[in-house]
Amino acid sequence: MSIPSVSVNVHDRYTPELRDRIVARLRTSMDDRTAYRLLTPGHLRELAKVESPQAPVLSVYLRLGPDRRVGNAWRSAYSSLVTPMLKRIDNGRARKELAEEFSRIEHTLGDALPTMGRGAAFFVCRPLGLWRKLALPLELPDGVHVSSRPYIRPLVRTQDEHDRFVLVILSQEHSRFFISQIGVVEEVFQVRGDRLHQMLTDRVRRDRLDVLVTDAEKIEAKVLAHVAEMVLSQFEGRYLLVSAQHPALRTAFMEHLSKVARQRVCGTFSVEVHARPAEVATAAEPAQRAVEEREEVATVQRIIDAAPNSAAWGERPTLLALYVGRVMTLAVDDGFAKPGARCGNCAALWETVVQQCPNCGSSAVEPVEDVVALAIEKALAEKAALELVRSDPARQLLRTRGPMAALLR
Repeated sequence: MSIPSVSVNVHDRYTPELRDRIVARLRTSMDDRTAYRLLTPGHLRELAKVESPQAPVLSVYLRLGPDRRVGNAWRSAYSSLVTPMLKRIDNGRARKELAEEFSRIEHTLGDALPTMGRGAAFFVCRPLGLWRKLALPLELPDGVHVSSRPYIRPLVRTQDEHDRFVLVILSQEHSRFFISQIGVVEEVFQVRGDRLHQMLTDRVRRDRLDVLVTDAEKIEAKVLAHVAEMVLSQFEGRYLLVSAQHPALRTAFMEHLSKVARQRVCGTFSVEVHARPAEVATAAEPAQRAVEEREEVATVQRIIDAAPNSAAWGERPTLLALYVGRVMTLAVDDGFAKPGARCGNCAALWETVVQQCPNCGSSAVEPVEDVVALAIEKALAEKAALELVRSDPARQLLRTRGPMAALLR
């Protein structure tokens, strides 16, 4: 995968033309279909819009924990998903076309598994030109789904409000920008600078050297700050973590960030400039987990403090609040799943299976395997913030009231 980049020299200024060039190359990074991608909210919205009434969309989820990566053990798991699905298809032509898509996915996995993450997901429809492969930060259940739309419900559990980071490694010669969820990173942009001291020493009088080096460093810091803001915006990052070997460059970078972007800087980490992505992920993880724990505890405490009038606790009150559109922030223990029911008439969700919807009286009520996933999906559709609680302190605080809660509008 080629990382989009721009080069900045001592004569550059941050012009509208340079900004447009950076935006265009960032979009190239977003649209790249050749590599495993880290799911962003934008990608999820894009998949949610796909509909193919004529040709089916194939959705495949495969866990890729350490046990599956040893000796190609993933192949047996994949085969156990594919074989029963193909046997159920009576139409020979449809079975052949689907088998070709399964084979394409298998060859892709065989060529290279995602280097990081706990799983992979594929969304494929050849007539639509749909080919999306994702590296998943969580071990979502294995599954194969064929429908007119991508099956994206499992992905909602990856959309936590406080684990979307942008990581920046600052260097005068080679700065790098990553998007990240804890334990997984994807490099999305680079800014390459001239070897300023060497270049200026060769061409500039010694009495002017310090001034011009300082000016050039300020220009580069301004470009780096604006690129960081664009990466935050384009990939919907929540926080910014910075690694810089030169304190002066970090200071100049911070000075050129907007007030809003500066507020998103949540800490620092240390890593070598040319480190591999896996090394970057490892280096950033402690700082990321500290941020996640702090924010999870703060969110749960806000819900506690808002009770009883502006908060809902437990499954039934929270599901009712979702039904009437009052949820501003949904907090759920990430390990919590529960069978339930959904009304096909009014879309109300219930934590137990009911014969008749208590809201609208309809008998069009269907059991669902996991009502919590549907609640998360509904909260995201209503643009509510989502807090998937994973840290021990926040889980203990949440469990004093229930595994699911909401801060109300």
